[in-house]
Amino acid sequence: MPKYVMFFLNVFCRSVLLNHMAREHSFNIGLPDNIVNCYEFLAVLQKKLDNLQCLYCEKVFRDKNTLKDHMRKKQHRKINAKNKEYDKFYIINYLEFGKSWEEVQSEDDRELLDNLEEDWSDWEEHPVCAVCLFCEQQADTTEKLYLHMQKSHGFDFPKIKSEHGLNFYQQVKLVNFIRREIHHCRCYNCQEKFQTKGGLISHMEETKHITFLPARSTWDQPQYYFPTYENDTLLCTLSDSEDLITEDQSEDIPVVSEDISNLKALKQSSVLNQLLYEENKTQEKF
Repeated sequence: MPKYVMFFLNVFCRSVLLNHMAREHSFNIGLPDNIVNCYEFLAVLQKKLDNLQCLYCEKVFRDKNTLKDHMRKKQHRKINAKNKEYDKFYIINYLEFGKSWEEVQSEDDRELLDNLEEDWSDWEEHPVCAVCLFCEQQADTTEKLYLHMQKSHGFDFPKIKSEHGLNFYQQVKLVNFIRREIHHCRCYNCQEKFQTKGGLISHMEETKHITFLPARSTWDQPQYYFPTYENDTLLCTLSDSEDLITEDQSEDIPVVSEDISNLKALKQSSVLNQLLYEENKTQEKF
């Protein structure tokens, strides 16, 4: 399995598990993005539960039912923030060396209080500029950028979006695909490579290769969820607004379930299956 898929599954499944624990069992150890070494953390908690030990007050009980009743009645379905054993599992403890999470939090509070009395009356928002897919031209609105790409390069993004029925995620993958091909000085239609970006764009405009997309299977791939450039503002301006429907219209549109048959092809050793297996074990024990 490719590394980027493994990474996606790892992050996704961790989020699903922690959110499930918080929602279904009222047990919240923090936001998934703030947890470091999540599976080691869960193993530590599981070991304590196996030893019939309360996760908050650390008391040991005679059996599982007594432990469950205690944690429920005392509202101890949480961990003790004062227990330094858990510090290594939270990213806040790595923000500034030599400082505890309490010091970091208190500094944030002081900074917030200091800023309350600042005068923001003369503050002006600076427009965020998006960059053309084919040159260095920038624009402060998507409308201006789309108009530039249409007039200067013959690439009509709104028309392509409409004709191909692209949803938000497909637009993201298309933008990232084009960015990557242009970065590598490669025509995304005929795959011919050029020495310079200028030579590539001239070729694509003269042959009209810039106007038409290659087969959907070429660019509609999971790898293109990841941006080619950091802080690509164009990705933040993409919208599904044309696809929005009213409440009355939605009654006539059938709901089709997502095809998940490919999940059966995952090996037993995959991250997803391991996580589901561990979650089932946790539910059986607790």
